[in-house]
Amino acid sequence: MKPTAILSLLLALSASVAVSGPAIAQSGSAKTMDMKGMDMKNMPMDNMNSGSTAKVTTHQATGVVKAVDTAKGTVTLAHGPVKSLNWPAMTMTFSVKDKMLFDKLAIDKKVTIDFAKQGADYVVSSVK
Repeated sequence: MKPTAILSLLLALSASVAVSGPAIAQSGSAKTMDMKGMDMKNMPMDNMNSGSTAKVTTHQATGVVKAVDTAKGTVTLAHGPVKSLNWPAMTMTFSVKDKMLFDKLAIDKKVTIDFAKQGADYVVSSVK
């Protein structure tokens, strides 16, 4: 092979490695991906901002506050049946998502709560 042909081949190979190297390194992160001009009309958009693929189901219960522990961030509620979970009436302790909700939770007060399962806990997200 002629020296000029070998030199051209080496330059072409080194140029392709230099161009594809950074592209490969960046392709692992969607945060740096430029999506301008991409056709996304057929792309599923549910859970795009949640950071999780699991759907969160909110449940509702009405009952009487039996105990409040602001230090632990919990409330104990004697609640009626929860149809969405097929639960009977019972007394149980919930975690409380927002400390401001404790203002609405007083012992012996009748309340309606919205709650959802988060990990192993059921967490109160609103109090009415």
